[in-house]
Amino acid sequence: MKFRLIGAVALSFAVAGCTLLDPPTPFERTFRQGTKTCDFPITWKSARQVMTTLEIDSPVGAQFWDAINEICNVVNAGNKSKTIEIRARDRHGVLRNIVVERD
Repeated sequence: MKFRLIGAVALSFAVAGCTLLDPPTPFERTFRQGTKTCDFPITWKSARQVMTTLEIDSPVGAQFWDAINEICNVVNAGNKSKTIEIRARDRHGVLRNIVVERD
């Protein structure tokens, strides 16, 4: 009976360890570094959310720099809260609202 309990606990820890986020991609690292220049370091989760919502696949795309500029514009306008909402266009030109969280 004790071995089943120990096995169940070990299995639950293994499943919990597998559900963590994937390691950040180099583009997410670059995006996060870009937002640090305007004193708004974002979380890894927010960086991944922006990248997937705007369908950014490389840092040379216009959406990549537009999103960083939008974050810096909101912060420079005086918004120093924990979360901000930005509006940026995705790959298809659709305007998206994204909530970005400060690290």
